Amino acid sequence: MSVSGPCEICTVREVRHTCNRCAMLVCDRHYNDEIGYCVECTAEVGRVREGTDEDNLPDGVDTYRF
Repeated sequence: MSVSGPCEICTVREVRHTCNRCAMLVCDRHYNDEIGYCVECTAEVGRVREGTDEDNLPDGVDTYRF
């Protein structure tokens, strides 16, 4: 399906992609090709990863399994 119109982030450029996470219609500039997310979702996912306890694990421990 072809979609035309302005990017939902910048409202200037033409839509080229749909975010795989939030379904926002975005232009090339506001789309991350590597993961298929818009820049807003990419930033949000990055914050979630930074806030995990993985950085606070004891030395030599990668994961906990129960």
